[in-house]
Amino acid sequence: MTTLEIGLSFFAALNCSLLLTPLARRVALKYRLVDKPNRRKRHLMTTPLLGGMAIYLSFAFTVVAGMLIFDGVDSMISFGWKPFCLMVIAGAGLMSIVGLIDDILGLSPVIKLVLHTVAAIIVGFVFVKQGALLNVFLTESNFAWFAAPLTVIWLVGITNSVNLLDHADGLSAGTCAIAALFFTILNLMSGNYSVAFISATLAGATIGFLFYNYNPASIFMGDCGSNMLGFMLGIIAVLGVYTPEGSIREIAIFTPVLILALPMIDTAFVLQYRWKHGKPLFDADRNHLAHRLMRLGLSHTQAVMVLLVVAILIGTLALLLPTLKPYQAVLVFAHALGLVALFSFFMNRAETREIKK
Repeated sequence: MTTLEIGLSFFAALNCSLLLTPLARRVALKYRLVDKPNRRKRHLMTTPLLGGMAIYLSFAFTVVAGMLIFDGVDSMISFGWKPFCLMVIAGAGLMSIVGLIDDILGLSPVIKLVLHTVAAIIVGFVFVKQGALLNVFLTESNFAWFAAPLTVIWLVGITNSVNLLDHADGLSAGTCAIAALFFTILNLMSGNYSVAFISATLAGATIGFLFYNYNPASIFMGDCGSNMLGFMLGIIAVLGVYTPEGSIREIAIFTPVLILALPMIDTAFVLQYRWKHGKPLFDADRNHLAHRLMRLGLSHTQAVMVLLVVAILIGTLALLLPTLKPYQAVLVFAHALGLVALFSFFMNRAETREIKK
């Protein structure tokens, strides 16, 4: 597999998504699979769902084509090429179906969280059985057995964080596209072409959908899309190679954490906000980062752009890590944490002033 083939896969998935998303919109309208406005949602018009199915089908079609056409021997993962592609397609498909059930039935936040978690555990367990393990800090230690449950916890957490991030037009899709592109670049740099192929395909399918999801969105991805994207990004994070040969492998954990920082930050902020104000942790509300930025006076588009820029700035730091010495990587990660803390401080200070006015 070559860089050119991975680039072609990106554009194939993008074009497929550009074609399938309008079709998914028509199907959603025909069968009334729509998201209606309510007190906790900012959109003013009934909006079709099924965008997530367009993302998944674009992704799956391209992966199948790549599985049949390309040679995946240049890989740094333990999976065979075709079994790897089939597992990715099946795992993403199950996550999409679970999300689609929620989109159709409109489940409560608690039931939705339980279903997402169960599905992520099931699919994550299959990947773990096949050798997809988050081994940093654990290999050849007395706690090596903890790699399997830690991997599943990671997959469940990222899946639900991306699901929670889907609260503003273009935010979740934009964040996932940015993360997938960063993962593509880093895995190309390390020669991990199989994972780079999956990352590029996911990025292309998501960007194609983003053309229709940017404010004002004409279609939503729904839980079908956010489930699939979150889980796939979690798997890519586990399978990726982020440290150069001879380096200390433990610093590899910094890279996916930086790339996926925005959904994790949003989840932490909203849970902290609910706990602080005595609200149920799992009830949906309008206290996510984008909502809070809009309450401070930013428009919908401005709030989303600010958060996407944050995702890019933090993710760019991840590109530096493979070129740094261990102590330098720790300093870069600490720098990113400082930026997040500063962002949190000024947001809370601005909100306090708004309340006092």
